[in-house]
Amino acid sequence: MAACGRPADRLPAAGGRARHRPRGKRSLSLVRTTVNPGSTAAVPRPAATVVVATQARAGLEVLLLQRPADARFGAGAWAFPGGAIDADDARAMWADRLPGTGEAAACVAALRELFEETGIMPAPWGHIDSVALALARRALLEESIPFSEVAERLELDFSSTRMAYFARWITPRGAALRFDTRFFLLSLEERPRRVRLTPEHEAATWTTPAAALRRFSAGRLPMMFPTARTIERLAGFGSVEDAMAALGDVNVEPALVRLGVGEEGVTPLAPGDPGYDEGR
Repeated sequence: MAACGRPADRLPAAGGRARHRPRGKRSLSLVRTTVNPGSTAAVPRPAATVVVATQARAGLEVLLLQRPADARFGAGAWAFPGGAIDADDARAMWADRLPGTGEAAACVAALRELFEETGIMPAPWGHIDSVALALARRALLEESIPFSEVAERLELDFSSTRMAYFARWITPRGAALRFDTRFFLLSLEERPRRVRLTPEHEAATWTTPAAALRRFSAGRLPMMFPTARTIERLAGFGSVEDAMAALGDVNVEPALVRLGVGEEGVTPLAPGDPGYDEGR
């Protein structure tokens, strides 16, 4: 059952049945990144994530997905849909099918990962049979067809999709797994009826940023540092329209997360935070 109180359909993994993975208990709200202080910095892998936002009575709501407790990266954390950028995401055929956000390959990756991980298709698809759309998603998950071919076969056009590229976060230099992630905001007119999960995630929830921050502070919604900072940023907007207007016109600078060491242990820091320049 999804954390939002609605059923979240779960797709089976390729060739097998979806398996439930137990959630691990966490004493800290901020999920730690595994760091090897003495290691040579790995090259961060290009990635993309998408903040799916809808307007509810309580205000702006966003979609968060929970990673399994045994995930290699961000175990147990609640995060936005997203993943690594593939070579197919950079194909020239995408040029006329995307909104004008910039960072085209990352934009494609964000849309692809959203469709793969949740079944949400933000492009107009009224001309497509729902069964054909579900089969296309399964083929993507089984890696038997690239997203570009799905777009061509189903005549998908994302050019009218409301998106904004607003942030770029880079994992700390000493992290065992590193990502250079572009963040996009996606505005949907209404909340999808269902979030169809794969075994890559445990649960889904729709929440206002303010409610997410309360649960985060209480230790009931563990998040990684960039996710928490993004939620804090979104809490300053009263509506999706306000967020789109403000974030659609920002100059995005890469934010390399650094680690500060103090009496309370290791603390992640963003540019502008006290102690950032001394962090590692």
